[in-house]
Amino acid sequence: MITVGILVCLFTLSSAFDDNFCDKDKVLCHGNFEIDNTIKHILYDVNPPEGFNLRRDVYMRFAIMLAKAKTNYVKNKYRLILPPWNNMYHWRSSTKASKPLPWRHFFDVTALQSFAPVVEFDEYLENTKSDYVQVDHLYVLQNFENPFENGVFEEKYKVMGNCVYNVSNDKIKVKEVICVKFQGKISKLWELIASNPKDTSVMFAHGEIPLHDSYGDALYWACRKSMVFSEPLVEAATKYMTDKLKCFVKMCTSYISIHWRRQDFARSRSKDVPSVTGTAKQIDDIVRNTNLDLNEVFIATDADQSELILLKTELKNLGYVVYYYTPTADEIQRYKDGGIAIIEQIICSHAATFIGTHESTFTYRIQEERELLGFLTYTTFNRFCPDKGECEQPSVWKFVE
Repeated sequence: MITVGILVCLFTLSSAFDDNFCDKDKVLCHGNFEIDNTIKHILYDVNPPEGFNLRRDVYMRFAIMLAKAKTNYVKNKYRLILPPWNNMYHWRSSTKASKPLPWRHFFDVTALQSFAPVVEFDEYLENTKSDYVQVDHLYVLQNFENPFENGVFEEKYKVMGNCVYNVSNDKIKVKEVICVKFQGKISKLWELIASNPKDTSVMFAHGEIPLHDSYGDALYWACRKSMVFSEPLVEAATKYMTDKLKCFVKMCTSYISIHWRRQDFARSRSKDVPSVTGTAKQIDDIVRNTNLDLNEVFIATDADQSELILLKTELKNLGYVVYYYTPTADEIQRYKDGGIAIIEQIICSHAATFIGTHESTFTYRIQEERELLGFLTYTTFNRFCPDKGECEQPSVWKFVE
């Protein structure tokens, strides 16, 4: 029998580009890094309050930017240095004081390299025998005050001159900092890079500001498929699904999953989220309306314990058995908060049906995983609605090869 974890990896890796960046004889591969003085480097950071799943999307913008440039000799000389994962706002366990984490803690870096020329920050330092990365120009991206001036969104940037910016990573040293007002697609950053052609390393602060060149096309999905989760996280999720939820196949039929975003969403978006009773009712309605012969619900949530107990009681009264991933102290230290969240996402991704939270990037990433796994649309693009009032249904972003 093939386990779920193996199926996930096989499905994802087999769909990567045929024209791979990563090859055992190339310098771009994980663990096979060599110094090449003709290679230039791009770095970026993201606004500190932004969460883990938005940062995954920002990575994709830069990775696609480099992948699209691989046919251009000059641009193809660039490699993306992956920014270590600092503690996120939502990482509130005892691991919050831990050191920045490399990407390999969460993702299979070799799979990332199958799509774009990327290298881990610590591996770059180790293999260049450097104590820090020297950046020639740091461009601090800022929004224009009025993006729709004269009623039209125009791609543009304006160099504002030298400014001050504190880089959070003390292993990055910058020669010159320049503030730039920017709006438009990420490929326009090549124009900024070209303005200083002698630079060997450039960095962009507020990497969340540039937009995707295109969202949801074949190149987007090729990048998304390359974001394979690290083996330990896949194994932990697989073990939970087999032991607790009795699922032994890629597309499970034994449980429904939900992402129930609370805390800041319940406070700031009260018109978009249901009450505890409303949540239980909507879960029951979807199970009944889709004729699902099951009574097990897996919950991924940031709700406090009192709310979770209330929801569990409501669902129990309706005949459901509730599951949620409760890591041990050892697992929290091993996987960290971000890894625990990914384990929950994997479990949600394989459920018979999924219900998410409106405009949550955590939900978006689960929907993407389910598209890659081949679930039917009606089982994936569902959201919790407020108890009363209008309820805009989720946008459907279909997988494109």
